[in-house]
Amino acid sequence: MDDNDLSQIDASLDEFVKREIGSDEYWEEETGISGFSLYALISPVLEGTILPSIKANALINNSTKEELRDQCIRALRLIIALFKALHHNVFSLCENEEPHDLWHHQKYDFLRANDLTRGIAIDKAQLTNVAADYLSHPEIRNNKFDWMLLDAFVFAELDAYTYHVVNTGSGTGINWAAMFAGKSHPKYYGLQFLFVSLGISLRYLAMPAIAYFLMIKDYGTLATILAGGWLLYLAFLLFGFPKRWRARKKRAALLSYLADLYGMLGDGTISPRRFKETLDKAAAEGVVLDGAVFSLVDRMVARDATAFIPSQVG
Repeated sequence: MDDNDLSQIDASLDEFVKREIGSDEYWEEETGISGFSLYALISPVLEGTILPSIKANALINNSTKEELRDQCIRALRLIIALFKALHHNVFSLCENEEPHDLWHHQKYDFLRANDLTRGIAIDKAQLTNVAADYLSHPEIRNNKFDWMLLDAFVFAELDAYTYHVVNTGSGTGINWAAMFAGKSHPKYYGLQFLFVSLGISLRYLAMPAIAYFLMIKDYGTLATILAGGWLLYLAFLLFGFPKRWRARKKRAALLSYLADLYGMLGDGTISPRRFKETLDKAAAEGVVLDGAVFSLVDRMVARDATAFIPSQVG
């Protein structure tokens, strides 16, 4: 292929891109948001990194014009599918839920777990399907797509587990401090102190105080029953403390592993070897991630174990 061939492919792709993505008017009507443009959201990645990488690899591999065009079309369709997986609520957006781009490395905030106003709504099943399709076509593989999938998979798990641990108390109830804090950290810690203090007072002080009050009012039998019930409750708490403590440490460790992995993906240059070591250690400790994550990392290590640059073209 020469420059003339690439120009012809670019011209034919321009028309295909417009038809495949759909007009801005279509997306405005479907989303109900004035000025919404899918092309504007995905084009910086598609035309800035993905397509140039595919073209560069096609020249290296002596691909034909037809092969290159097919690869570009497949990449475009995967990018659209990826957008829908990362913003699955795009056709039912509420106020302040509008996507800002295709994907970027997210700022981790435990109070904003599962918060759609960040402009993302990840469907892990759809994301897995996109990854499976992408991995089955190594000819279109490039650093940017690898990184977006990795970053999205790890963040989705970090976000979901954070919500499970922080907002639902690991499935044991509601974290009232998180519910009423309104995403404000000072307010959260203030409410947390208030609710913990109130809980300690009710759990450890209220019943003895009531029992004492009943005793001085000559309700000795009732006071004895209440005090006995309180002692049994304390014994139950004491007996289950080691198990609860181990579970809490386990949850904190898993959250820390996920946060560490996600933090590494935010670097401009990533060490595949170091990332794989951390990933393997996290998996051994109980972190569960989609199999596509391990496939992507294994391919990164096989290509260059020392450095992976997400923005690199080719």
